[in-house]
Amino acid sequence: MTASFAHAQGAPIEFRMAASDANIAGCRGLDAQLSRVHSVTLNGDTALLKLAGGISETLKQTAPGVYTTVFTLSGVRLDVVANSATSPRTLVVTEKNRGCRWDATTK
Repeated sequence: MTASFAHAQGAPIEFRMAASDANIAGCRGLDAQLSRVHSVTLNGDTALLKLAGGISETLKQTAPGVYTTVFTLSGVRLDVVANSATSPRTLVVTEKNRGCRWDATTK
């Protein structure tokens, strides 16, 4: 696992998000923005999340291979967790007030 993690440093990891089937109607307003391809580029104890549409956010490492951030998209607070320590790698975006969730894994 260490070798694959080290290999990923500096190389973008691409994810295509999918909305959870359990999302309520109020969550679906972000589906179009989040269902595109996004990338995470690891860089030591940070990672750069690039969302389709030109938005970039810096994630901070919170555990080995796990990076998190909180940002606002269309007025909605979103929590982001990118996990490069698992296989496959995952990207999870949640909106905690309404229980909205979007997930992606690498292949």
